[in-house]
Amino acid sequence: MPPIGRGFVVCLAAVAGCGARGPSEVRDAVVFDVGPPVDPLCASAADAGVTTAPPFALVQAIFDRSCVSCHSAGADLVLSDGVAWSNLVGHPAPPLESCGGTLVVPGEPDESYLYQKLANDHPCAGVRMPRGEFGSEPLADCVTALVRAWIAEGAPGPGVVDAAAD
Repeated sequence: MPPIGRGFVVCLAAVAGCGARGPSEVRDAVVFDVGPPVDPLCASAADAGVTTAPPFALVQAIFDRSCVSCHSAGADLVLSDGVAWSNLVGHPAPPLESCGGTLVVPGEPDESYLYQKLANDHPCAGVRMPRGEFGSEPLADCVTALVRAWIAEGAPGPGVVDAAAD
């Protein structure tokens, strides 16, 4: 039987009578792997028909939900609405945290320090982002994939509309 945890539904069949020891004896357990729960940001992207690069507004929503509690005014990297895109695209990674490189290299997620910090359990410096009270609290894979897709499609800025969607 696979491990029971997040992403699994267990159905128990109780039988009464017919030689069972009691009315609530569990006879069989059937485990269905239903996959991990879908992050609401991913669900909203899917509902909006986002199939290539998400608009920066969705990336900003990720930052707002998961990053700005630490990356706001006074931090070495500010990801607040109105400044996040200009602080990321083409800018060097913060010197105290980085191994060098550029935060976001349009079209190159694997060369972008931001993506490395979100996707790797052991980035070249520091810990995987975002951090929680007791260490890393990684984003859902689908959320990290949205950031990757945004970078891969050239990291379009705020207000840029995907021409393919028109």
